[in-house]
Amino acid sequence: MKSEKLIPTTWFYMRETEKIKLNWFLYEFACGFFEHIDNSRIKRVVDWKAKYTDEQIAQFCAYYAKRMKQSIIDSYESGSDSIHAYDEYLTDYFHTNTRRENDVISNVGNVAWDDLMDSCDICPVGCLDEPTDYCEFFDEIDYGE
Repeated sequence: MKSEKLIPTTWFYMRETEKIKLNWFLYEFACGFFEHIDNSRIKRVVDWKAKYTDEQIAQFCAYYAKRMKQSIIDSYESGSDSIHAYDEYLTDYFHTNTRRENDVISNVGNVAWDDLMDSCDICPVGCLDEPTDYCEFFDEIDYGE
């Protein structure tokens, strides 16, 4: 996948102790978000992504995923099944976006989220069930960084 070349796993941890399942989940979300943006044929998305390089979009997707971390923690601590993505996740990063651009990119993020959750339903790793457990996937993919 194109995203795996542009979004290094090292953006999701600084120390060995941060190689946890929740951070892996965030990495997977960032990659999925990037792929959904990159593959979108929705005119507003195509027009929006034409203003940025792949690297800029990859950096945004990683930023957005990491901003989701506290929302995920809050949701699971409260026992809720819903995760809140806030408008400021977009507006804090892309100050010049229009409201329509933010809406369409947010919708792409929601689709990426739903797709990842579908994958999580059948995955035995349980990143969100055991979010603070060590994740060996970081060690398996970090070879080239």
